[in-house]
Amino acid sequence: MSKELPITLEEFMELSLDIVCIIDKNGYFLSVSPSSKKIWGYKPSELEGKLFLNFVAPQDVDATAKLYEKILKGKEVAYFENYYIHKKGHVVPIIWSAKYDKKKELIYCIVKESTPLKKEGNEKKNILESSQALINGTQNLIWSINKDYKLLACNQAMRDRFRNDLKFDLEIGQNMLEIPLLNEEYLKNWKILYDRCLEGEAINIEIPPTENKRVNPAWIQANLTPFYENGNTIGLVCHSSDVTEKKNIEFELKKNNELVRNILEHIPMGVAVNEISSGKQLLMNREFSETYGWPEKELTDVETFFKKVYPDSDYRKEISERIFTDIESGDMNRMSWSEIKIYTQEGNIKYIDAKNIPLIEEDLMISTVIDVTEKVQNKQGIEKALDEKEAILESISDAFYALDKDYNFTFLNKSALKAIRESKNDLIGKNIFNVFPRLKKTVFEENLDKVKESGQPSQFEFYFQYYDLWFDENISPSQDGFSVYFKDITKRKVITQALKEAYEKENEILESISDAFVAVNKNLEFTYLNKKAEKFLDTKKEKVLGKNIWELVGYAKGSIADIELNKSLEKNEPRVFDYYNEYFKIWYNIKSYPTKSGLSIYFRDITQEKKYQDQLEKLNRELQLYTGKLEESNKELEQFAYIASHDLQEPLRMVSSFMMQLQKKYEDQLDDKAQTYINFAVDGTHRMRQIITDLLEFSRAGTQNEKLEKLDLNEELAEVLSLFHTSINKKNIDLEIEELPEIFYSKTAIRQLFHNLIGNAIKYSNKNEKPKIEIKWNKNIKEFQFEIKDNGIGIDKKNHKKIFQIFQRLHSKSEYSGTGLGLAICKKLVERYGGNIWVQSQLGRGSSFFFTLPKN
Repeated sequence: MSKELPITLEEFMELSLDIVCIIDKNGYFLSVSPSSKKIWGYKPSELEGKLFLNFVAPQDVDATAKLYEKILKGKEVAYFENYYIHKKGHVVPIIWSAKYDKKKELIYCIVKESTPLKKEGNEKKNILESSQALINGTQNLIWSINKDYKLLACNQAMRDRFRNDLKFDLEIGQNMLEIPLLNEEYLKNWKILYDRCLEGEAINIEIPPTENKRVNPAWIQANLTPFYENGNTIGLVCHSSDVTEKKNIEFELKKNNELVRNILEHIPMGVAVNEISSGKQLLMNREFSETYGWPEKELTDVETFFKKVYPDSDYRKEISERIFTDIESGDMNRMSWSEIKIYTQEGNIKYIDAKNIPLIEEDLMISTVIDVTEKVQNKQGIEKALDEKEAILESISDAFYALDKDYNFTFLNKSALKAIRESKNDLIGKNIFNVFPRLKKTVFEENLDKVKESGQPSQFEFYFQYYDLWFDENISPSQDGFSVYFKDITKRKVITQALKEAYEKENEILESISDAFVAVNKNLEFTYLNKKAEKFLDTKKEKVLGKNIWELVGYAKGSIADIELNKSLEKNEPRVFDYYNEYFKIWYNIKSYPTKSGLSIYFRDITQEKKYQDQLEKLNRELQLYTGKLEESNKELEQFAYIASHDLQEPLRMVSSFMMQLQKKYEDQLDDKAQTYINFAVDGTHRMRQIITDLLEFSRAGTQNEKLEKLDLNEELAEVLSLFHTSINKKNIDLEIEELPEIFYSKTAIRQLFHNLIGNAIKYSNKNEKPKIEIKWNKNIKEFQFEIKDNGIGIDKKNHKKIFQIFQRLHSKSEYSGTGLGLAICKKLVERYGGNIWVQSQLGRGSSFFFTLPKN
């Protein structure tokens, strides 16, 4: 009967005394029930992922392989005997039943242990009984129905449930939508699920507890799967299980999660949780967001977090490498970072202490943060004060001290004491290397010994690692020993190094830019050229440095380049201009910026851009000419349509008028058939006039230069709804309308859009259900999107595009009036202003019409 019978094997495997297994199309075990241990001696884990033929006895391998090929071609096997090799080495006689699922490309098998003496008929019977036992052995409900909702089969648990809860005995052939004592709403919901499944949809759904007092309140997990014959759906199988306990656990977890979130929101520390594998942000409390100065929605994952909080790419790279290296070390002590500089959304600088706690098995990273900005600012204030103090010390005379011939202190001035940061009483008479042992084996000791040996003074720079300072030292021999003058030159060394690095960085930047660059002094003499400029000017930097610019490009003397560069110097202002080099037939864009020493000049080749610009201007002129002709043609067509529609309607009015006069004058002389013919004629003329009117409206829709004005859509919608007042009241339609925005648009166009779409929703309402119309909207950066939703008769998916074409009606005029032009007019009105219109609908389940309008 069914080519696909979905059975949840996982729920049966623990109950089965036989082996229940799944084999893929390549012959590998995917899933094996625990009974394999008893029959074959192998645990499921020892078989899963292995080729099943490897376990077949050698004498049966060929026959089994041939049968396996037939199964893949669709053959169903209810009884097949062969021998398997037990884990201990002996062979086990078994009986197979197998079936191949083409869609999933899987073979479902049931395996029973056999003996050679058992007859084939008995074995088949036992297999079938075993399969039925599997189905009846579960407490879950299993049943199948045909397309008429009539019961084809069900398990014992299903029969027991109906007998116990409803005092009703289920019988094969029972219509499952006509069960006594079940309320209409309950059966209606099941009918919706049945219909969806019978249309070919496999459904897996959780159903909340019903209010039906005759049915035990429980959460149900229902699986509905269609089965087919010759490619057509002929019924469905439903498997349902009670998941109330699982749902209660979920609700309890949710409650606990809310408690944890509430605690996190009130602790005085920022906390966030991210997924380690993806970096996705899972949780963030308010303190975390406020500490970093960014809203939670801006910090969606680790990558975004780093880009926002560390906007400078170099600093971001430095920080991220440091943090990720510390995390990868696995050392918890390295996963705390102090006084890290961050940037808030407003661009303000803050300092934070952060810590990460990885939960590797859960794939989670917990991050905590504390704002230490105030502490750092206080610390910086102290450091600034110390810097100022050092500046004062630098401004006075050099520090000085005297040593005897054994290197003992004999005198220190105030500057020296301040520099050494020791008192005079603690130093006088003591050996310098005993007080400062880190001076041993340094440049200072080498030079002191050198002066002692040579008797000649020595001047040198010395880095004292203990203080992390640079000193300028001057040692001179004296009658009693040595005189030592020194001063702290750390800042000078740092500045010199910084200037050197800055110069190298500037050269690196100038060499990396895409433009050619030259620097000239106020006499227009070259002071720098980058490599790009060398290539453009066909020269080398060494050849032209110090030369006047016109010595190299004399052909430009007196040109606009000469004039603009002089203006830039004289007026001390930037100048940007284009210069055409007649000699090389090249256009240049030149930018000149004044500097303290002269000018910085950037230039690049824009010849190709000039060509494109000329072509674009030519194309624009041709386009404007074509547009003018098109507008003139449209006006002529509009005038023609108006005249044609007027001329067509006049004869129709005459026919209609004379037919009505004929009916009035000869009413007593005409039989019923004649009256019917006259009515047909009059009705036909009325419909023809409506078609002509709609055609005229369609031809003019979106073609006039209508005034765009600021519109309150709530007011415009109210005007449209007032026109449908009678129909809305008559059909008792529920209206659900969101507060609509203000837009710049054509008043005529927007009213016509709402009129046509709401009119269709009213016209095509469902007679068997209370009509409801919803009007919603949302927006993005570029456009507004509106939705008009109804619960009417719906539209088949194959007609979703057809309905926007003119004269495309889906119903006869006797069912629903109209000419089939309303939606075509809507499409023209929307597309006129750069929007789009479409429909989402299913037959019998209502429709949602969407249209967009650009903001600008």
